[in-house]
Amino acid sequence: MLLTESLKTTANFITQFVRSPRTVGAIAPSTPYLCRQMVSSADWAYSRRVAEFGAGTGVLTHHIQRHMRADARLDIFETNPHFCQALRNIADRRTAVHCASAAAITQKYDAIFSGLPLLAFPQALRQTILAQAAHALTPDGVFIQFQYSSLLEDSLSAHFLWQRTLVWRNLPPAFVYLCRARTMRG
Repeated sequence: MLLTESLKTTANFITQFVRSPRTVGAIAPSTPYLCRQMVSSADWAYSRRVAEFGAGTGVLTHHIQRHMRADARLDIFETNPHFCQALRNIADRRTAVHCASAAAITQKYDAIFSGLPLLAFPQALRQTILAQAAHALTPDGVFIQFQYSSLLEDSLSAHFLWQRTLVWRNLPPAFVYLCRARTMRG
């Protein structure tokens, strides 16, 4: 049964990629190796408000939920209606799915995870999302973004201090950026 669900998830992901490669951004869902690297970058004892941008089929979402505190809240921002519907089927009372752009965030977050293919977005939208993410972080908050190339680094540097890790065991290999806002915000 688990294998069947995994195959359905992958098939759904590939279908959405074929329909809209600029917004889906990858041919396959993130591997467990990439997800583990991303969630290991957050301080789960501290993180009560968490956001995920571009959750896709929810592969990273499951990893986030497993690490979240019982009193934590996860807000998912996803623009693809098919992915939104699948994400709403993930049973977890701590999670809310917003079928909206990450640029629409208004709350403060202790951790923001992003799988958005930012390099495929128009520069103005990319900068808006990164500025909103930096502004939405609590003073000790982190923004954790993965990308398939290092070309995003100038854009990240405009808003964040960051460090990166390369995850080879992903299709394709991916950089994980652990980012902190350049200025502390209260």
